[in-house]
Amino acid sequence: MMRTAGQSATTDVESAMAAAVLRESVLGARRAARGAAEALRGEGFTLDEWLVLDSLEDGDGLTMSELREITVIDKATLGRRVDALVTQALIYREVDGLDRRVIRVYISSRGRDLLSRLTVLLAQHEHPDAPGD
Repeated sequence: MMRTAGQSATTDVESAMAAAVLRESVLGARRAARGAAEALRGEGFTLDEWLVLDSLEDGDGLTMSELREITVIDKATLGRRVDALVTQALIYREVDGLDRRVIRVYISSRGRDLLSRLTVLLAQHEHPDAPGD
């Protein structure tokens, strides 16, 4: 099917608008991530560590592959972050009850308490003018 000049111009305009929206979304996400990372750094944690804790909050336990898929953190970095959180007793690893080859990662009660505190900190950082509790 051939396009007319008018259809081509419309498609070009739509593509440019879509690209502009995508660019603004990506830049907004980067700004938010940078601000969140700065707030967490003040507490001695990284954005990746918060993402791990937050992803584990449901309590069902995740494999490293599942955690990597959810957090979009590369394998080596995720391994280091998980090791650091285990060392601080914020998360722990257990062998899966059905398949002993599988290791699942869980958040500890100490990790839940920290996650709650960090999440409040991030919310306050994101919305500094919001009324406090």
